[in-house]
Amino acid sequence: MKGLQKTERVPIMFDPSLLQKLDDYSFQNRIRTRAEAVRRLVAKGIEQEETKNADAA
Repeated sequence: MKGLQKTERVPIMFDPSLLQKLDDYSFQNRIRTRAEAVRRLVAKGIEQEETKNADAA
């Protein structure tokens, strides 16, 4: 995923408590932007689901 051009915008809304968790994650992992934190978490979540589904098959 690194180095790929970002071509799509996805507007998203967060409730305050989830946004705080995102900001905490970003700070703890030295991620400069919320957008990058969201991208990383989405990629991790998808990878985890794919692994879980592969293990179940």
